[in-house]
This record gives sequence, structure tokens and C-alpha cells, in this order.
Amino acid sequence: MTTMSTASAPTTTSRLRAGLALSAVLGLLGVAFLGVPTDGEESPPVIVIVLSAVLGLIQVACAVIGWRTGNRLAIRINAAVLIINALLSVPAFFVDVDAWIKAVAALSVILTVVALVLTLRREPTPYTVTD
Repeated sequence: MTTMSTASAPTTTSRLRAGLALSAVLGLLGVAFLGVPTDGEESPPVIVIVLSAVLGLIQVACAVIGWRTGNRLAIRINAAVLIINALLSVPAFFVDVDAWIKAVAALSVILTVVALVLTLRREPTPYTVTD
């Protein structure tokens, strides 16, 4: 009788680790934006800054858990938080703000897509055939 089994141990590849590291950096940048002054006309709303910081902390925590254990749930939560955080920066493209703010928002969205591709790409699962 021939049976097939897959390796079930979670592994973290260098591609996954690079995506998790990029995700952690983006999360830390979200926390760093707590220091942005909110008194001007062109500043983002306070709720967006606070929400981005909270999501950034979740990103960092999930990235650390995913890095250490390879936990797929933590990696998926990290991906969801990355997407939400990127969506928070999209309104910057449609309002009249300085060009550097739009450039930073565009860079964060691009880096988010790169982090998502790196973390969510599944490696081919090796099958073991036993006779």
C-alpha cells in the first residue's frame, strides 16, 4: 500500500524571515508616528495615528511570534494587520497634502505589498511516498 504524507513541522525560510522583518519595521514606523504633531491643517487625524500605532504593535508582536515559531496563524494575522494599515494611508493620495507625505504613503504601501508577498508565499510541500 502506498501512502503519502507531508511534513507538518513549521519552517521559517529566509524569504519568510525577510517579510516578517520588513513587517516589524513597518510596525515600528507606525508606532513612531505617535510623535507626529497633529495641530496643523495637513496632519492626519489623531484617531488614524493612534490606530496605526496600535496596529503597528500588533504587527511587531505577530512578526516576532512568526519568526520564532513559524506559526501560520500569527503570520496571517500579521498580513491582515498589514493590509489594514496600508488602507489607512490610502486617503493621503486623495487630499491636498505635501508631496513628501504622499511619497511616504506610497512607499509604505509598496513595502506592505512586498512584505505580504514575502510572508504569504507558500513553499512547495515535499511529499514522502512510502511503499
